[in-house]
Amino acid sequence: MKSFVFRLETLLRLRAAARDRALSDYAKSIKNRELAEMKVMETESYLGKLNSGMTAKTSNSFLGSELVAFQNEIQRTKQVRERRVKNVARLASLESSRKLVYLEKEAEFKSLERFKERKSSEHMAMEIKKEEKELENVIGARFVYERVNL
Repeated sequence: MKSFVFRLETLLRLRAAARDRALSDYAKSIKNRELAEMKVMETESYLGKLNSGMTAKTSNSFLGSELVAFQNEIQRTKQVRERRVKNVARLASLESSRKLVYLEKEAEFKSLERFKERKSSEHMAMEIKKEEKELENVIGARFVYERVNL
């Protein structure tokens, strides 16, 4: 029986490599988005601390310059939070596009892999039929040989 040789094996390996790269890019984009979300949470936590600090200061008497400094810091922190939220949205969009690329590469790979499996099973069926036919020929020839020699 001849062994099965898939002529598109190189293409299959290339598609597998492309799928793996797309998966790696997708995983990196997930990690980057999660890190950006953590930074937003840290900024919100800091903003909460500033607000509670300001509340604590207002219960006591404090200088106007301290109030201005707190307000400036709160304003700056809100701007930082806004930039980080925009960055999270951008990274989420990038993650979504990379997910689509990965799913496309996965589909291309799977279709070629299924094609290989189908061709392999067709090859095996054809080889089995060839062997059965050859076996029938041998049995038939043996039958004819025994009849002639009797």
